[in-house]
Amino acid sequence: MVLADMKRYEGEENLEENTEDLTDPPCLLLDQMPTDVLLTIFGFLERQELGCLAQVCSRFRNLAYSDCLWLGEAREALGSNQTDSRARGRSQEQLGARERVRLGRCWTEGDAREGLVAVQSAKYMPRLQLEAKRLWVSWGSKIWCHPRLPGGGVSKTTSRVLRGHSDDVSKFVVEEGMVVSGGRDRSLCAWSASSGEFLFARRYCHGGEVTAVDVTAHGSVIVTGSRDTSVLVWGIQVDHDALMPVPMRRHAVEDRVWSVAVSSGTQQMIAVGTAATRGVAPLRLFDLLSGAHLMDLGSDLKRGAGMLDISWLTPSTLLSCGYDTFTRLWDTRCRSAVRSWEEEYDESVYCLATDKVNCLVTGTSRHGRVRVWDMRAPKPLYMRHAAPARRGQSSPVYSMGMDASNLYVALDQSLNHFGFGQQRGEEKGTRSTQPPRNHSKNNNWKRNTNARWQ
Repeated sequence: MVLADMKRYEGEENLEENTEDLTDPPCLLLDQMPTDVLLTIFGFLERQELGCLAQVCSRFRNLAYSDCLWLGEAREALGSNQTDSRARGRSQEQLGARERVRLGRCWTEGDAREGLVAVQSAKYMPRLQLEAKRLWVSWGSKIWCHPRLPGGGVSKTTSRVLRGHSDDVSKFVVEEGMVVSGGRDRSLCAWSASSGEFLFARRYCHGGEVTAVDVTAHGSVIVTGSRDTSVLVWGIQVDHDALMPVPMRRHAVEDRVWSVAVSSGTQQMIAVGTAATRGVAPLRLFDLLSGAHLMDLGSDLKRGAGMLDISWLTPSTLLSCGYDTFTRLWDTRCRSAVRSWEEEYDESVYCLATDKVNCLVTGTSRHGRVRVWDMRAPKPLYMRHAAPARRGQSSPVYSMGMDASNLYVALDQSLNHFGFGQQRGEEKGTRSTQPPRNHSKNNNWKRNTNARWQ
């Protein structure tokens, strides 16, 4: 009897244990989950949370650093997003998503080191153009080509010097393998960008200084503007194995021309920036193919609000800056400015550079002042004074060029380089002039409440 009770009791215990095993779910730890499941979970985390997660173990660190978790933020990274194909082509390398986010934070916070690339003894009005492997800058009547070094630095020595003008170069562009320039001598010249070979020169193509140049249609069409109040459209023809620009169309703008830019897309438009001193709108738009006058923009602006620089963002939107201290975003579909940013010190804005997404950099007429803007905000992120060639001098910012991690600024006697996200000693080919932070509490940096500083 006792033996039977013991066996029945053992059977009931075994039954209870089997029942508990059936009700308990299988145990699976977080670090044992499949990679695709973890990436889906980690995709809901913020950047700071991913940083904490990367400190847990080596597997989590590798997953947290995966580009797929950073792509969304990388597309919106300020200055370093590399979304636009032309902006991406100016960069020395294609960056990963996480690196673009890191550099975007450096652009936002102004974490940059400044270096002096070149210094001139005389004063000029230089222009510069940026490529992935070369930096072009005009000093007087010559155009100099500086090879770019790893890390954004620029070689002190030049690989070639382009000569062809008898007076200062007013404007030049590097497009479709050509360097095309216009000058005060009223000439239009072109060279091969790869070899430096002289291609053509058209003397006295305008009645005054050639102040604006642009190239389109895969290098077969050149657009020039001049102080003689006209814009000319040139077609490139081959004559006995030589290239020759032939005038195709002339637009009477009725005021001095300061800038021209041709849009992309199916219906290409020529945006012409005028001096706006003779009752003419500061921006006039023409159809590239038909030559028809499409519209005027800014007719309600004050007299003398001339547009000194223009940059198309999309086939229907463009940026402009000029003498009236404003930088504006225009939309041709509504024929008005949809956004504007004002220079608070009442200075003319001579030039602009943009990543064509969110970042806008403007250069003003005094003290080498450069401002960095997030185009989604009305106030600048910060201000920087590019170091002059000699202490105490004040120079306008005549031209700028930018890629994902570098900003190049041309003053009257110096060429300056700002390398973003670089550590001390990382940059080659430039001489450091300022520390990366404002430790000395001087007025080289202008912060506002929108900027995030460490």
